[in-house]
Amino acid sequence: MALIHPVTLPKWGLEMSEGQISRWIVAEGDSVEPGTELVDIETDKIVNTLDTDRGGILRRILVPEGETAPVGALIAVLAEAEASEAELAAFIASYVPVDASFEPKDEAKSASPEPSPAAEAGAGPKASPLARRIAEQDGIDLAGVQGSGQGGKIKKADLPSRPAALAPDEAARRNTGAHASPVAVNFANALGFDLTGLKPSGYRGRISLADVQAAVQAAGLWSPPAAAIPAAPAVAPAAAAQGGEQPFTGMRKSIANALRHSKQTVPHFYTAMDVEMDALMALRGQFNSGREGAKISVNDFLLRAAALALAAHPEVNIHVSDSGITRFDQVDLCVAVAIDAGLVTPVIRNAAQRSLTEIAAEAGRLIAAARDRSLTAEDLRGGTFTLSNLGMYGVRSFDAIINPPQGAILAVGAPRREARETAEGGLRFASVATLTLSADHRGIDGAVAARFLSTLKARIETPMALVM
Repeated sequence: MALIHPVTLPKWGLEMSEGQISRWIVAEGDSVEPGTELVDIETDKIVNTLDTDRGGILRRILVPEGETAPVGALIAVLAEAEASEAELAAFIASYVPVDASFEPKDEAKSASPEPSPAAEAGAGPKASPLARRIAEQDGIDLAGVQGSGQGGKIKKADLPSRPAALAPDEAARRNTGAHASPVAVNFANALGFDLTGLKPSGYRGRISLADVQAAVQAAGLWSPPAAAIPAAPAVAPAAAAQGGEQPFTGMRKSIANALRHSKQTVPHFYTAMDVEMDALMALRGQFNSGREGAKISVNDFLLRAAALALAAHPEVNIHVSDSGITRFDQVDLCVAVAIDAGLVTPVIRNAAQRSLTEIAAEAGRLIAAARDRSLTAEDLRGGTFTLSNLGMYGVRSFDAIINPPQGAILAVGAPRREARETAEGGLRFASVATLTLSADHRGIDGAVAARFLSTLKARIETPMALVM
């Protein structure tokens, strides 16, 4: 009898119960080799790619793009060319769905006949999809890695560790006297990278910023920010043009449920304050003048200011539940990123202890990962406060919805020119932005919100400390 293998919806995360088929990478009738990426599956706020450690032909796709299936469901069938249509139909009809584990392909093996030794010999090293993807990114040869999983399968924990970043002070000490451009040294120090031994390509053998960026990217310490891509003209689906209902995607459903729960159960109140932005924007221009590589954005300055204000007011850096309040000393700052499928809020860890350039680099990495749908569950886990900036769209002000269990979220509007009275009774013009804090009244009172905004205002209007 020809070999037939099930492709089931895996379980990625303890709370995952279903997933939506986002895109079939392989079409029915295509041959695949071990390690081939089969399908993109949308789960909550991230998209994961399922690959196979089996070879064969994708004979049946049972769950089409756009449809949702529960964990363990049969979504496709791999088989040899010799398998008849009757055998495939019988296999599909008799298949019993299982609760797939984090290593879905091991369960697939237990539910299907074992391959012949000859087939196993040509399959190459067995590895989980995540381990295989990391190995490809880091240039790791899996043939030299000993797997600790079932049957010798290589897991993420088996891969060699990426170089750990040094503390900025230690990096600065090691890089003192390095034959490198000043901007290259500052960039390396901010990311905790030792320049010792780095091959230079700059003028007269000097290490350039491009040399450092290539090295830290290869070491997994930094990713270049994604270039802004103009949005394509929106094309309404045919069903929508006829008034038909479009089902929620997995991400949209998650967002809808979370926001509905927040507005129905969290007693929001709103506090707004106008902030003058001229000094910050002027300092940003000076800071970026002659700077190579990615520029520091206004949003990076705002993230840094918010992190320092939260460190000064830990009573705002909280989680709120029905049973009480949890206050955090560490500021894990979420940055709201709009993508085609909705809104995601990746986390900048320990933001109050990071410099402006470190925050900019990490924010750039997270935004790029959000836009190419490569955020990990760890990038989205936790978070103690969120900043949402719609100023780039010309929005004057807005009231953001709190992301539970966080106690507050800050909404930033666009700067506008306003006339202000001087101390001498004259007039001057200033660029003014409105900051609106949405707070959970169960854990934050009006006076606390006002003090936090006052501190944030002072940080923004006297911004020199933000770059120190």
